[in-house]
Amino acid sequence: MEHSPVTTRWRRLMNELPVERHTVRTADGWTLSLGRVQPPLEVEPSGEPPVMLLHGLGSNRQSMDLSERSLARWLASQGRDVWLPDLRGHGESAPNNYTWRFDDYLREDLPRIIETILSRTGAHEIDWVGHSMGGILLMSYAALEDGPPIARGVTIASALDYGKGTSGFQSLARFQPMLERGPLEVVRFGALAHALAPFMGRARVAERFHMWPENIEPRVARRVFARCFGPIPTSLASSLATALSPEGLSLADGTRILELASTVDLPILALAGTRDAQVSVEAVKHAAELIGDNVTVEVFGRDHGHVNDYGHFDLVVGRNAQAEVWPRILGHLSR
Repeated sequence: MEHSPVTTRWRRLMNELPVERHTVRTADGWTLSLGRVQPPLEVEPSGEPPVMLLHGLGSNRQSMDLSERSLARWLASQGRDVWLPDLRGHGESAPNNYTWRFDDYLREDLPRIIETILSRTGAHEIDWVGHSMGGILLMSYAALEDGPPIARGVTIASALDYGKGTSGFQSLARFQPMLERGPLEVVRFGALAHALAPFMGRARVAERFHMWPENIEPRVARRVFARCFGPIPTSLASSLATALSPEGLSLADGTRILELASTVDLPILALAGTRDAQVSVEAVKHAAELIGDNVTVEVFGRDHGHVNDYGHFDLVVGRNAQAEVWPRILGHLSR
């Protein structure tokens, strides 16, 4: 279908779309929150699979449904049935404890979330768009599962080996032993981000780690810091820190995702930003090489014909994302 122009009328329609609330119960006792945004009555449903938009580390589903710039509502305005999970301890999925690991998303949360989406839509498979850790989870889940019910995938600023290229996380690797043995149970990242929110547009170091300032308005950056972050358990940070090791991302049982990457058998569009301080273009390309010919890498930045360079979060909510990034996502999912 053709993309609807973003007129004032369409913007109003998108903002007025209701978010249905659903809950998911995991086998280990967590109650997860799951949002749903369906196309407005004026738009014919696309007939394509439902789309799951999955947030990143320490984030929540608002990153995909920001009031100022919502990928979820835009996709719904194009006829897609959009689902927005909050993984355990994120957003509206209130924490039972602060001891979960990356493995728990894969073994507990995602199977139940996907099962719920399929049962409530009658679909046989989903499309999956993951930002940062949400994209890592897509690649990992597809590598671990035999014939996962995923039609197409999009990773946004995601990699499996953060040792490739330059990443701001590399300087944190030396703290991994402290995370594993120290008394600190949780990093109150959301509270810190909320405190920094009024200074976005001026706190350049904190801002550039998450987004390229030239590609996002200060008011949108403030909204991201005020609404889109939450606590990060040290157990989760420690398990994700394996992506900085020579073996790459590994699970608690010793499973190495890099060794299974070539088994991923679904078409993936991998997006990277030239100014991403967290995930380098080299790291995104390396993950694509490990998976193979099913992955198409697209780099966003001035040198690649775009209006501005792109950082980490502005690939989703940047000032040019709706014109440059979102249609590319929809085009891949609509093939």
